Amino acid sequence: MDRKIHEKYLLHENIDNLKGLEVELIYEWEVGSMLIFGPIVSMLCWILFFPDNYQLNAGEELAKLAESKNSVVLGGYLATISTASMILGLYFLAKSINTDKSTSSNLAEISGLLILLTFPVLVGLQGIGIAALDAADRVDAGLAQGILEGARGWDISLSFIMGISWFILGISLTMKKKFYTVISALFAIAGVSAILDNFVEFEIFAIIGWMGGFLSMVIMGVLTFMNIE
Repeated sequence: MDRKIHEKYLLHENIDNLKGLEVELIYEWEVGSMLIFGPIVSMLCWILFFPDNYQLNAGEELAKLAESKNSVVLGGYLATISTASMILGLYFLAKSINTDKSTSSNLAEISGLLILLTFPVLVGLQGIGIAALDAADRVDAGLAQGILEGARGWDISLSFIMGISWFILGISLTMKKKFYTVISALFAIAGVSAILDNFVEFEIFAIIGWMGGFLSMVIMGVLTFMNIE
C-alpha cells in the first residue's frame, strides 16, 4: 500500500490492515457538490412540484396529487436523486472526519451509521406520490390512500432519526473545529430543532430545524468544494 495514497484517502483505516493491497482506481467523491446540489434541489422540488398536504387526510392528499400528476412525477424523480445526493454527501462528510480513535471521530462514525440507516426509506419516500398515483390507477383509491398513510408514519420516524444524526455530526464537526466552528454548531442546533419539531407544534422549530439544516449543508458544501474547512 502506497503511504501517500493512504495518507490522502485511507486514514480511517490502519495501514497495517492494507498490506499487500494495490489501488488500481481512485474515484474522488465530490462531497461538496453533493451537499450543494442535494439540499437545494430537494427543497425546490418540495416547494414547486409537490402539493401542500398539511392537515389533509389521505383521500384529500390523493386528490391533490391527481390534480398535479405531471409535476408530482417529475418532482418525485428529481427529489429521489437530490435526496440521495444529500444523504450520501453527509455520510461521506462524516466518514472523512472519522480519522482516529477520538471522541469526535466516534461521534462521526455513529452519525454516519444513522445517516445510512435513513437512506433507503427516505430516498424511497420521495417517490411515494408516484406510487400512490400508480396504485390508484392500477388497483383502487383505497390502496393508494393506505400508501400515503403509511408514508406519514415513516416521515415522523425518519425525521426524528435525521435530527439525531445531524446533532451528533454537528457536535463532531464542532469538536474538530471544522467549517469555522460556527456553521458546525448551527448544524447541531438545527438537529435539535428538527427533533423537537416532531413533538412540539411550534413553527420556529421547523424553520430552524429544516431550513437551518439545509442552509448549513449548502454552506458546508461550498466550503468543502473550495477546500476551506
